[in-house]
Amino acid sequence: MTKKLRIQRGFLFALLAVLVLGLAGCGKDEQPDDVFIADEPEDMGEGDIGDESAEAPSGETEAAAETAPAEEPQETQPPANVEMSSVTAPDADTDVYEIVLGVGSDETQAIVKWYGTNTEAGTVYVAKAAEMGGNTFPVTAQIVNSTVSPADYQSYMVNAATVTGLERDTEYCYMVGSANGWSSLRSFHTGKEGQADIIVTGDIQLGTGDNDGENVAAWNRIVADTVSRFPDYNMHLNMGDVTTMAFEDHYVNSINNRLFSDYVTGVVYGNHDAAGDLWNKHFSQPNQSDFAQRDGKANGNFWFKYNGVLFMELNYQIEDIDILVDHKYFIEQTIAANPDCKWRVVLMHYSPFSSVAKYQDYSDQNREYWLQVFEEYDIDVVLNGHDHAYTRSYMIQGGQPQKSDATSVTNPEGILYVTFGSASGSQYHDVNPTGYAAKTLQTYTPHVSTVNFTQNSFKLTVYDANSWEVLDSFEIIKE
Repeated sequence: MTKKLRIQRGFLFALLAVLVLGLAGCGKDEQPDDVFIADEPEDMGEGDIGDESAEAPSGETEAAAETAPAEEPQETQPPANVEMSSVTAPDADTDVYEIVLGVGSDETQAIVKWYGTNTEAGTVYVAKAAEMGGNTFPVTAQIVNSTVSPADYQSYMVNAATVTGLERDTEYCYMVGSANGWSSLRSFHTGKEGQADIIVTGDIQLGTGDNDGENVAAWNRIVADTVSRFPDYNMHLNMGDVTTMAFEDHYVNSINNRLFSDYVTGVVYGNHDAAGDLWNKHFSQPNQSDFAQRDGKANGNFWFKYNGVLFMELNYQIEDIDILVDHKYFIEQTIAANPDCKWRVVLMHYSPFSSVAKYQDYSDQNREYWLQVFEEYDIDVVLNGHDHAYTRSYMIQGGQPQKSDATSVTNPEGILYVTFGSASGSQYHDVNPTGYAAKTLQTYTPHVSTVNFTQNSFKLTVYDANSWEVLDSFEIIKE
């Protein structure tokens, strides 16, 4: 056989081998259309936990060596004077589920919660993105141990850890986990001084029983679109009713995504969330008050501030006057403790100005009380959910709408009330507009909104989450 023929035959065998290996590697398990459920961990005995201390994954572990990334990662180079550690985030999550980067007391903090099978403390590693070496953390990374409590779901435990010392206008990378497994790298961006750029979602409420698989797929697409459109935003606010039923298998479909892990997230207590205790296990409640606490749960009102904006979450569930007074006392104490905030925002699930006929009785019951309290304490904006339809009120002063077609007001008297529509498209309610509403929309499409604060302005923009057409916008300017 000539040398030329041997080369040709060798090339053909090599080409055939590459084709066979490529076919073997391209097959992917098809994802089912119904809801995703986290893998059930095996029952754990004492010997299954491993070392009691949470050992960080090394870039040279056997598992990491056996798992090649799908594509070559873009390696970032830290400054020459930054020393690297041996702690490297893996390419995929292992024994870490439903990471939520929750709001902290102010812009310098974040409270991270996640599920894992660890019974000892888990760990959070956090570092500035500019100091990372690819997926490897610098030796200066902040290391925070979690508290651990039972999730009451299979063998999972709830981890909670508070990250502090966050600087303004900075991108951070983080991972969470324990000796049992670690998350892949997550990241988030803090706001500039005097500025807050916020993604707002209304009721997600997956698990309605109607087209659940399609709704989960639609929500995943909406999350991906939202994250890609607003990568440098600082916060995500959800207006309650994360899911229809207080089942963990439903929560995982709503929150196991980058919208909850890559933006500091605050979640309002909705009526569907009130059906169980999972809201407490997944979401942070900084500066939580005893006011409005109910059913023996740690679910009282809470507040946080972010770059000059004071947010007050009211655990309002259509109540009698005793609980309403609790809400007033909470607002009074919170404002007294934060006198220098330029903007005051109330977050609550039910709206005092519903445009949905079957909910307007709720609005009528307590509207007079809310108007009195909010005006007494100079609230600027009230953000609501529940309706699965969008309503923006006129500026409301003395209980009366200050009717105008203007989409921008300067130094206004009164309060703006905004009710957000469905975030996932899982459920819609027909609207019956009232004289309080400057804009009412039921597009029968999901909505995602943005709210942008500066020291002197509040800007609201509402998008159709299918076409990303702007459906409404409004601005308040303070001179």
